[in-house]
Amino acid sequence: MAVYPAAAAFLLLWLWLSIRNVDNGILMAIALIPFGMFAAIVVGDLSIIMANLLAILSVTLLVLRRTARVSPTKHLPLPAPSLFLLVFALYSVFSALVLVRVFQGNFSVFPMNVTFAGPKVSLFFNSVMVPLGPSSSNIAQAFYIVLSVAFFLATLAVARRRGVEFIETGLVWAASLNAILGLVDFLQADAVLSLFRTADYALLNEQIVIGRFDRVIGGYSEASSYGAASAAFFSYFLMSYLIVRKKGHGVLAAANLIGALLAVSSTGVLAVAGGVFYVLLHFRMFLGFSMSRVFGHFLVLGLSVLTIFVSTSLLFPSVADNVSNVLDQLIFSKLDTLSGRERGAWSASALNAFVQTWGLGAGVGSLRGNGLVSVLLGSVGFIGTMAFALFVITAIGSPISGADRSTLRLYCAGRVCALTLLTAMLVSATTPDPTLFLMAVTAVCVAARERAYGLYVANPQVHSGQVNSSHM
Repeated sequence: MAVYPAAAAFLLLWLWLSIRNVDNGILMAIALIPFGMFAAIVVGDLSIIMANLLAILSVTLLVLRRTARVSPTKHLPLPAPSLFLLVFALYSVFSALVLVRVFQGNFSVFPMNVTFAGPKVSLFFNSVMVPLGPSSSNIAQAFYIVLSVAFFLATLAVARRRGVEFIETGLVWAASLNAILGLVDFLQADAVLSLFRTADYALLNEQIVIGRFDRVIGGYSEASSYGAASAAFFSYFLMSYLIVRKKGHGVLAAANLIGALLAVSSTGVLAVAGGVFYVLLHFRMFLGFSMSRVFGHFLVLGLSVLTIFVSTSLLFPSVADNVSNVLDQLIFSKLDTLSGRERGAWSASALNAFVQTWGLGAGVGSLRGNGLVSVLLGSVGFIGTMAFALFVITAIGSPISGADRSTLRLYCAGRVCALTLLTAMLVSATTPDPTLFLMAVTAVCVAARERAYGLYVANPQVHSGQVNSSHM
């Protein structure tokens, strides 16, 4: 077991914030999401990421506070998204403990822990397949899913009590930190980043595109993860900025867009495209609040300048060739690359597991797939996949009506952010873990919807010792 000293400072900060108010722990867990490779503790092959550790501690404190109350309490019932998410978590645990043993040895899979010991299945990549069987990955991945679900419930409870804006504060911190880490990586300050790259993951910070473009990975282990996170932050704060025109949110949107593009990742590029598309689908939301003439003029002027700049740049052969080569390598010829072929094999293997298990799934943590659909079907089968799909539909599937401007902004921003994350996961997810990030923004959406329909009234001034228990 390895414990890293840099984690002590964050644990002390979390402790200080939680003593002041236990709800602050949730904010700090959200804020540290960009530290995707910052392990507080490494036990064997398991790296406990700092954000996950703080989520565990924060959820535990919230549960202890609730169970410590001896007086009768009145609380809101669980909304439909929570119920579907609980079904997903329960089936995930069942699959990890039972289904993997039921189908043990019946077929081969690409294991979660990448190994090169065994017969190669292709001349184009080194990943090997092994017979299906239980391993420590089943327990680890099931735990991550349970943690994500518990984090969603805890975040929703805090949002009901303190207001959705309280949760958004954590997203502001996270987006700021993500942009800063990208800048530090762009400046090649690896000595600084090495303090936070402590997880036992393969660090892919030396990759370049077409021999000249260095990829920025920020606080993550690879460009695709950083590109997807940056695109999600970009879409959230772009949507928010367009509705309320808050300058700080506009700056965060621009900074994270630059980070997503500097990642030079196919996942990041597709996520950015998806984010822009989802924001444009909500045009009635930001045009419906009587866009001022000044803002409209600046928006048109900015788009015109951007169009002229891009068009002029493409007139130069060297620029046009570079753009064409990058897009070809990242998007159009992706399936012909070694990475593309390997990920295609992972996806096919996961879908084969779905068929071989009669639609039940081979168990969470049993296999490595590619793309959220193949990963869910192969791991948790039809039941788990449907439960997760129903969670997404009920959480963000439909717009809200009759809400004030602030509530509408929070819901729409959370919605486009969640859709951007799901777009990235549909392209490159290798595990069925919904992640803390997705749980946080979907909790924002659910809480905003409940507030729009008058199901609760938050009190942002409450303290840990003076909390109205009816909202927990």
